[in-house]
Amino acid sequence: MTNRLPPLARRHILGLLAGPLLLGRGGAVWAAAPSPISAAVAAVPFPEGATILVAGPDGGRLGRWGDTMAAALDQTLPPGTRVRTTCTGGIDGVTGANQFEARVPPDGATLLLAPGAAALDWLVGDPRAHFDAEHWVPVMAGVTPAIVMARANVTLGTSAAVRVAASGPVGPQLPALLGLELLGAEVTPVFGLADQDAARAAFVADKVDVVLAWGQSVPAQVDALCEAGAKPLFGLGSLDANGVAGRDPAFPDVPTLSEQFVELHGAKPSGVRFDAWRATACVTRLEFGLVLPRLTSAAMVALWRRAASQAAGQPGVQEFASRVAVLPLEGVAAAAAMTGVAVDPGALLELRGWLATRFNWRPT
Repeated sequence: MTNRLPPLARRHILGLLAGPLLLGRGGAVWAAAPSPISAAVAAVPFPEGATILVAGPDGGRLGRWGDTMAAALDQTLPPGTRVRTTCTGGIDGVTGANQFEARVPPDGATLLLAPGAAALDWLVGDPRAHFDAEHWVPVMAGVTPAIVMARANVTLGTSAAVRVAASGPVGPQLPALLGLELLGAEVTPVFGLADQDAARAAFVADKVDVVLAWGQSVPAQVDALCEAGAKPLFGLGSLDANGVAGRDPAFPDVPTLSEQFVELHGAKPSGVRFDAWRATACVTRLEFGLVLPRLTSAAMVALWRRAASQAAGQPGVQEFASRVAVLPLEGVAAAAAMTGVAVDPGALLELRGWLATRFNWRPT
């Protein structure tokens, strides 16, 4: 079962073939086709060095990604270039993304390394988010599988309530909560389970029926939950470089939500609520996005994308990615992974309205 992205999101991906992404809620506006990297830019692109602004605390997992990528980019940018990292803000990435939006000029000297959580906060309308994630110009991304695991006696299509482990209404488990309701389940969230260990302990103690395996080391999480008596219910899927949604390659035997929906209802899911679900699924699977500001010159975007393409294959990046089961992506594949922010205004309103109606959740 495959599903293509909505037209807006597809245009965002195709824009990579023409130049920098300039994203807007009303549609996509594309820059002119990129010219070849000029000799001046290629020779001395950053006379004072380049910076990765890490939207997370020093010593956090995003900071480790920043250090790893900075070392790899040192090897793939023009000779003499040095890339430093600066960590700022909390683990949700909002503070760092706000600083990037407010202070970073589009000269190509500074990139933002942001977690998917920052894009999720923007999607749900968190008033702390003073940035527009649709404006980010993707250079590189890291994605992980995400699998909804359920107790063996949980059967979709019945009226029985299912207890779902979640940190809160707008945490990373949001696509599990919304997805199960799309499938017709009666969802009873169990909030306050902020990490995988707490969720698994609640499952073992028979306090919850459903746990979302997400983030780093998902295969190990799935194995541990299976040992505790869980089974895969559906996956959040994966997008290929053409923006076509399908099963996650890491879990080819696990059906997607779309496949389960067809099985239960005899038709493909559609509509603004499904588009909203797909957006939450994309950002939950997003470990990180390495992005430039909007209006960065085509030549500078091309320079960074070329360097990122080579950096993704560097031994340091590959070793770290393998250790935490994160897939590093560059180019069009990175753009596809980040199209979760490219949703129609109607889907944004639907998501925020559903949160308000279902959980009485309103941004404060």
